[in-house]
Amino acid sequence: MVTLRRSVDWRKRLGNSRKDAKRVSKKSRAVQTKRVLLTSFLDNMTQTNKKWDVFIAHASEDKNSFVRPLAVSLNQLGAEVWYDEFSLRIGDSLSLSIDHGLANTRFGIVVISPNFIGKAWPERELSGLVSREIDQGRVIIPIWHRVTRKAVLEFSPPLADKLAVRTENLTGQDVAIQILREIRPDLYEKHPRSELERLASGEAVKHLQQELERATDELSQYRCPFCRAPLVERGGETVGPNSDHYGVHEIFECGYHAFDGYTERPCPSDPKFPRFEDYELQFHHNPSETHYSWLCLALPKTDMARRLSLQPSYGRAKEEAERQLRERYTRYSGKHND
Repeated sequence: MVTLRRSVDWRKRLGNSRKDAKRVSKKSRAVQTKRVLLTSFLDNMTQTNKKWDVFIAHASEDKNSFVRPLAVSLNQLGAEVWYDEFSLRIGDSLSLSIDHGLANTRFGIVVISPNFIGKAWPERELSGLVSREIDQGRVIIPIWHRVTRKAVLEFSPPLADKLAVRTENLTGQDVAIQILREIRPDLYEKHPRSELERLASGEAVKHLQQELERATDELSQYRCPFCRAPLVERGGETVGPNSDHYGVHEIFECGYHAFDGYTERPCPSDPKFPRFEDYELQFHHNPSETHYSWLCLALPKTDMARRLSLQPSYGRAKEEAERQLRERYTRYSGKHND
């Protein structure tokens, strides 16, 4: 027997404001707001649990050509990536952007490209990126994108001395796999190289989607074809008493009955479900009956009405017998008046 678990809609109740509450002046509200902001700032400064694995600082001109494919591949590999906030433009503070990123992530990727070098970064900020790792360990991962060592050396000697990932002859997916080994060794060691390539390219996601589609198709045979109600009973039966042919008899929670695809009892969601007008009502009165002297019969006038049999109803009066029959049809059709 299949049972449905109905979710309960828990609603939050809001209490009424107290009439005798003290009014807060504009000055006290401003002080309170500053206190909240200061507390939030200190909490962020002392945060130890990082929300993301890595952020990507880059020149905005490199977003579409390289950075977005890199971020997407890292995300498909299972890493938590934050990069939209770090599209650097002329006038932005590089060190402040890096500091802000590292406050929420464990590692920072800096994509060094001709577009990146073309921006006027102060030498003090570039040196600070390298010197800060003395206390924190390796947190900055440089990527050389379409630049030579000479160009990086002329731009910033400290950055040129750092071990970097070079993108020449590599796709964003290849670079993502290399970086994954650094920022998430647990994920890198969990899969062989071929599987990592499938994950980074999105092939694994497509394969999973195909598997889900196949599973959905397989599960569809356990659902009513009209309303998707679950199957509650399935079994084999002979077509007739003297027949050797077996058919499949199915019963669904909505009331739909089928035998080898033939509708024995229609689903209420079936467009061909019979109307009450598809039955001819006949009344019989038996005065000898003390309590229920009236009988109401529903004689089907259509093929679908014959498949939904309405049992006779009784009443003390003709109207009561008809009302009982109408209510029975309403229950079968699911058209309850709530």
